[in-house]
Amino acid sequence: MRDLPLKDPGTPDVRSPLRLLLRTAAQQRRSMAIGTAFGCVWMLSQAVLPAAVGKALDEGVIAGDDGALLRWAGVVLALAAVTTVAAVARHRFAVTNWLTACFRTLQQVGRHTARAGTAVTARLPQGEVLASTSSDGPRLGDAFDVTQRAVASVLAVVVVALLVLRTSTSLGLIVLLGIPAVLVVLVVLLRPLKRRQHVQRELTGQLTALGTDTVRGLRVLRGVGGEELFLARYREQSQRVRAAGVRVAAWESALEALQVLVPGLLVASLVWAGARATVRGEISPGDLVALYGYAAFLTSPLRMLVETADKYARALVAARRLVTMLEVPPRLADVPAGEERHPPAGPLADPASGVVAVPGELTVVVSDPPELAAPLLRRLARFDDGDGGGSPDDGTDDGRGATLAGVPLQRVPVAEVRRRVVLAEDDAQLFSGTLREQVDPEGTRTDAEVLSAMEVADATGIVELVDGGLRGIVTERGRSLSGGQRQRLALARALLREPEVLVLLEPTSAVDAHTEARIAARLRAARAGRTTLVASGSPLVVPHADTVHWLRDGRVVASGRHADLLADPAYRRFVTRDAGAGDAHGAPAGGAVPAQPTTRRPVPAPLPGQET
Repeated sequence: MRDLPLKDPGTPDVRSPLRLLLRTAAQQRRSMAIGTAFGCVWMLSQAVLPAAVGKALDEGVIAGDDGALLRWAGVVLALAAVTTVAAVARHRFAVTNWLTACFRTLQQVGRHTARAGTAVTARLPQGEVLASTSSDGPRLGDAFDVTQRAVASVLAVVVVALLVLRTSTSLGLIVLLGIPAVLVVLVVLLRPLKRRQHVQRELTGQLTALGTDTVRGLRVLRGVGGEELFLARYREQSQRVRAAGVRVAAWESALEALQVLVPGLLVASLVWAGARATVRGEISPGDLVALYGYAAFLTSPLRMLVETADKYARALVAARRLVTMLEVPPRLADVPAGEERHPPAGPLADPASGVVAVPGELTVVVSDPPELAAPLLRRLARFDDGDGGGSPDDGTDDGRGATLAGVPLQRVPVAEVRRRVVLAEDDAQLFSGTLREQVDPEGTRTDAEVLSAMEVADATGIVELVDGGLRGIVTERGRSLSGGQRQRLALARALLREPEVLVLLEPTSAVDAHTEARIAARLRAARAGRTTLVASGSPLVVPHADTVHWLRDGRVVASGRHADLLADPAYRRFVTRDAGAGDAHGAPAGGAVPAQPTTRRPVPAPLPGQET
């Protein structure tokens, strides 16, 4: 598997948003400490620079001492060099801290959602999940980018205040009292901005959810003439988001202006008071120059502190949403340490339905009604303990969960179950990337192995259709491919993993009859000696099975070879979709090819030169 940014992102603290932020900071405390140290050096070297310039003016220029002027000029040059080096190092660690916090959060969310599964989308709208994963991680990372500058800014303000106090008590009091007043004014102005940002965030999540639902149902909407209705709803919602964004922008621009104006008033007051003190002889010209330098410098840490307040507020909002997602309990509870079971190779069985997949055999499940096949296969692969072995009718758990070699899967670590039992459902999921990455996401197999798996899935022809072959780009969700092509790539991906047990749900439901026949024949040979369980009612798939389980209402009513089960009129009618009498082999009169099952899901219309 390709290395992730962090090998172990750690465990988040989801007791509160603040605890999540503090826990993340603790997990990268070393880089945070180094970055803060460089930030303090960077800011302090700028803070004391005006003092060196003032000394050069008083002791060198006014006093006419060339040696003193040269010494202080050297100090100024050294401070400039330190500032430059520290600025580069500080920025490097700022980016490192931002990226680390962002990737850590995203990996924690990814790991949790993979473990929690459908529990997340059952509690939260899918659009909200998408919005959180795309924007909340970076916003949380912003807090770790700005922290080192915030600490350095506070330290610099304290140092400047002490330097000004040494020069003049009255001027020092202006700094000590004026800076908190400026910060209070600016932070108070942040509150209405936060409210508007929260409203915009909520509306954006709703728009994302609406867009996701619309895209998912676009084919149906077109079929019933509802496309324009949903387009109007999306347009209306997007205009709400736009209006909310304009309101946020208005406050942000006003805040940006005030961040210049309010500190500018403090600077003007300090310089005016310093000039009057110089005229009265209370401070030297060098002190006045230094004072102006302090005043000009103070605008920078003041802006940084306001930026810190803004980013901390955003980070807390993002952390609150992430906590809501991360605290969703997973539907799969892993085995407590010390209680794990590691069963040997053996039959995969579901006592609730009576289905048994024997090692080394191709087992096909024919379910009437077909929609009960998916929950059955999810139980057999242990994808949801809530459906884990209770009645197929109500999904409750009565302790009869799926077993491997007689050992309940709930006693086997989830990671081991995922490694040994692979479930490939009929909804093929592809992502943007190369064609090769669709079949071998980890990038650990050779081209020959990838092509071999694609050959079994009858997908090698796709290589010629995609510009660039295996290195050619497939668009997001495989939209550049037909439904049948996406399904065959997903099947090749599952085959390439070569699991001990492969569980397939309608793997040929989106391909034509000739392609289906080739896949069925190749699948049996490719999986020889390993356990394969297929849920399918296709008359082109079931003849290749070693064992066929005939299910009615979620329970096995007959098992055996396909040829033997054809003696059951109900089975024969279901598989062949023949409402009339058939011959002894279940074929319609006249020897015609049996009709394909009508339970298949509709697939997108093919692109030119592609089959469905």
